Amino acid sequence: MVSARTSTAPLTPALSPEGRGGAGGSAGDEADANVSALNSPRSVKTRGRKAQPGQVTRARILRTNMTDAESRLWHCLRDRRLLGFKFVRQYPIAPYYADFACREAMLVVEADGGQHDLAWDAVRDRIIGSAGYKILRFWNNGILSNTQAVLQVIHNTLASCVPSPLRGEGQGEGSIQTTQTNEYVP
Repeated sequence: MVSARTSTAPLTPALSPEGRGGAGGSAGDEADANVSALNSPRSVKTRGRKAQPGQVTRARILRTNMTDAESRLWHCLRDRRLLGFKFVRQYPIAPYYADFACREAMLVVEADGGQHDLAWDAVRDRIIGSAGYKILRFWNNGILSNTQAVLQVIHNTLASCVPSPLRGEGQGEGSIQTTQTNEYVP
């Protein structure tokens, strides 16, 4: 049962001469308090902790120095182009930076060049995976030579995620897998 609002204050506050609301001295004061409470920034719990200033600076540097493969993949992932999921570049997770991360789907996409050491990547993947992210890895030459196949793997992974009420989808069946995969496209 939905309860009706029983306040005598107007729903919209009276405007001041500056146009900021609240002429003052009337029943609008209660409404002004309600409006300011609604407009005030609330502390919303997010995953993990906020990035430190040094991490933000390093991430900005990494974003400006993308490889050709990262640039091509970013063109396909940006602006919610893949199933409406938002991806970010060089996202700090623990002491590492994910090439691309979808925070909503808890998915990390890595573009690996010849400089990557598989043993080092396994340690890195374990730490990022412990933060709850699923990891997809692709070789740079695979991204450049077969971009559509790479996008199809990412698409299939995102399609298996829990539906999001934020995107207007139903409340979910299925779950986001938190296991790691090391999928390389030769």
